[in-house]
Amino acid sequence: MKRMLPVLAFLILALPGAACADWALVRGSGPLASFESSARPAVAVKTSRDFVTVAQGKMTVMLHDERSLYGTENGTVWYCLSARDHGDSQLAVALADANGRDWYPSNVGSQFEDVRILYSCGSDRPGTADQRVFVRPVQLDPWMDAFKAHDAGWNASVLVSQYEWLDSSSGTKLLVEYREPLAAELCPVIEEADLKAFILRANTAFSARFSEGIPSDSITPYAWDSKGVSARLLSDVLGATTSGMGS
Repeated sequence: MKRMLPVLAFLILALPGAACADWALVRGSGPLASFESSARPAVAVKTSRDFVTVAQGKMTVMLHDERSLYGTENGTVWYCLSARDHGDSQLAVALADANGRDWYPSNVGSQFEDVRILYSCGSDRPGTADQRVFVRPVQLDPWMDAFKAHDAGWNASVLVSQYEWLDSSSGTKLLVEYREPLAAELCPVIEEADLKAFILRANTAFSARFSEGIPSDSITPYAWDSKGVSARLLSDVLGATTSGMGS
């Protein structure tokens, strides 16, 4: 399949900052978008107009750490789930903090090691975005029960366009997933034209704006809430971390 020039939804645009802005680290929803972080990274992820927010929260996840004595370490994830109002697509945003450790780039230690990548574009270097398209069995999806609790889920496999962004220190990972149901067998055949159309829908479903000017006092922090979200599966999706990588 020929590689298609992507129009990645990560738009690195400057956002206006307020004088005397509060630069504290706050993550939640605000006037710019349903997912905002005031620092590390300062980012606002905004869905297209036909999506509605169905769940938001903050949770602790046991992250895989190959250099840890116990193999896992605590991490913190902030998430926002949205669904298109006619129910045929979903958007999941997750920002994961490894609490002083570094993320391995790309698919190391995650479900990607065992899944067929249908399309990929970008770079896994810190500070850049990487896009992958793949099929995830619904039983391995960390978000689906939360979507179902709000009548926005399904039982079919999930066709995912996932965008991954590591900050310059590799200590924070931002994931955005655009998702549609795929009622197919374990080895689905997806035509090239259908794949291109899916990627176009994914790339126009949201925008991510990075800036140093998002004041924390404009953001309503997410409450601790993990209802319907599988911490175990989310840990698998996020991949592995390591102590001292790059130091």
